[in-house]
Amino acid sequence: MQHSVDLHAVHAAPSKKFIDVMPNEEGEFTYMADTPGVFMYHCGTQPVLLHIGNGMYGMIIVEPKDGYPGDASVDREYTLVQSEWYKENDYDAMLGEAPEYVVFNGSDFALSKHPLLAKPGERIRLYVVNAGPNEVSSFHVVGTILDRVFADGNPANVQRGLQTALIPAGGGAVVEFTVLEEGDYPIVTHQFKDAAKGAVAVLRVTKDGTDHGGMPMGH
Repeated sequence: MQHSVDLHAVHAAPSKKFIDVMPNEEGEFTYMADTPGVFMYHCGTQPVLLHIGNGMYGMIIVEPKDGYPGDASVDREYTLVQSEWYKENDYDAMLGEAPEYVVFNGSDFALSKHPLLAKPGERIRLYVVNAGPNEVSSFHVVGTILDRVFADGNPANVQRGLQTALIPAGGGAVVEFTVLEEGDYPIVTHQFKDAAKGAVAVLRVTKDGTDHGGMPMGH
């Protein structure tokens, strides 16, 4: 079937640029990535819900020309995409039912079984997109404070000292924090009905920054 691409990072007329491309055909357009941020892209073919609900989405990072404030102090960077899975190709389920899974980077609990890594005292930056297609993300890191949050990843949109960052479907954020002690720090959506369906990651903090095989978090 035909597909298209909707890039949240661009200024473009959708009726001219985000058009359907038929099977065995090609299409292209160029654009300037002149707005810094963390953006979603997805298939824009109707019904859009069905295409996003089947995994046709991703993240675009447009780095600020002069960088983010405090770039030099960031020790590690990771990317996280929150999204939902419904019954496969079931449009009615996507319209009216709760998702079967809510996940980070495409898989339930995968980033708790294979955690992100850091050392005590390190400053962590997360690039986060909530692909939806339906649920908001109440993004929260257990055991620390979000020192700085750049809404949609734009350095002009800075918030400080947040416990939870609200990221709408189709939105993004750059999140920064510091971990002080060794241990496992869960990363969740604080809408725990969704965390219980798989939207849990773990940042494992060890002396040497390696995975020593701590207990995975999950069901």
